[in-house]
Amino acid sequence: MTDIQTRLVEGEEREAALIVERAVFLDEGFPYDYEKYNAQCRVFGAFDGQKCVGAVRMVQQAPLIPPVLEDCEIWDLTSWQDMGGRFEELATQAVLREYRKLMVGLDLVRAAYADARNRGVQVMALILEPERAQFLNDTVHFACRQIGEIGYKGWECAPYAHVLDEVERKLASADPELYAWFTECVDPSLLAAPRES
Repeated sequence: MTDIQTRLVEGEEREAALIVERAVFLDEGFPYDYEKYNAQCRVFGAFDGQKCVGAVRMVQQAPLIPPVLEDCEIWDLTSWQDMGGRFEELATQAVLREYRKLMVGLDLVRAAYADARNRGVQVMALILEPERAQFLNDTVHFACRQIGEIGYKGWECAPYAHVLDEVERKLASADPELYAWFTECVDPSLLAAPRES
């Protein structure tokens, strides 16, 4: 396996990550209209040397309402909107086909998670297929909580929320080794469950 580096990106690296994001989404036939959120996003890129091979985008709640709240039928919309900066959307995850199954996607989510947690975010929302949410809950031991109806721009996807305290408690209990790795870059004082030494 190559030595892939994952990090928050700016400037030319950010542009490279967004090119990969767009290409993967269009190649897979997913809805792609994220450019309007560029000013309120934090972008993470995965790099194999100088080549960008994956990207994740976090969308803050302002100035535009993120897609998970704008384009999905949310059961308790006001409670999530009222969280302001403590609620963000993990809006995209895109990895070049030849780099899938190398944990690049999980490492991108890990970087975004640590960054969000260290900035005070309490909920990371996302839109995905129910079977993928089930996989995240059962296999990765995350805590995906469905927060709205299935149906996103004609896709059989639903909005979910990762309440970070719930994710940490569940993951720490189910797989302490994965939890220690996943939260390695999070300030320990912010974690809902201690990491094993």
